[in-house]
Amino acid sequence: MRTFKLVVAYDGTDFHGWQIQPGQRTVQGLLGEALSKVLAGEAIEVQGAGRTDAGVHARGQTASFCADTRLPARALEAGLARLMPRDVQVRSLDEAAEGFHARHSARARRYCYRLLWNDDPMQGRYAWKPKQMPDPGALESATRPLEGEHDCSSLQARGSSPVNPVCRVARARWRTWEAGLALDVVADHFLYHMVRNLIGTALAAARAADPAAAMRRVLAARDRKAAGVTAPPQGLCLEQVFYEAEARV
Repeated sequence: MRTFKLVVAYDGTDFHGWQIQPGQRTVQGLLGEALSKVLAGEAIEVQGAGRTDAGVHARGQTASFCADTRLPARALEAGLARLMPRDVQVRSLDEAAEGFHARHSARARRYCYRLLWNDDPMQGRYAWKPKQMPDPGALESATRPLEGEHDCSSLQARGSSPVNPVCRVARARWRTWEAGLALDVVADHFLYHMVRNLIGTALAAARAADPAAAMRRVLAARDRKAAGVTAPPQGLCLEQVFYEAEARV
């Protein structure tokens, strides 16, 4: 058995998320079925670095799979690319070291959430227009306290499976893009709905007299009720997954 590393990009609008679900169109299911065809019917289990929700996009989703094949990676990549629909792109497929696992081997992930200044029928598929856009400086003040190691229980969706709530956030910074503002977040791991809950919380905190203090109070509470609303999925994109010896931007 050989191990392969796959990087894909996808528009999540018409997918019911990454993870296989019976009767639903999912990215994991699509890739597994396509790889099975390329490999003459061999059952393939694809593991993803991030289990993106329905409507969430990816530019750098990393996946891994094992296969009993002599085909070179470039042949697998070409065969897989031919079977992809318009909303999925194969960016690379390479052989990986034995034991590599897209999720377990990951050291950090980078997500981006995009906000719109104005309603835009062209950009609305990939970004969100909040009812009121706060001052960019206030938003930056609201998210800066996230950098470092924190218990992020307040930003975790209710009913989530038990996981370690302490996250090391290497970066949480806002920048402008052509249609609005975007938050880049890099962390060693993310809790369920963490980035979307963070966006809703940052928008609320930015309206406070002291946005940074407001965010620190939310984190200290360790209670989802203390945080803001969950932002919609279309503004979120998994941009990159980092592995050992890779620089984190």
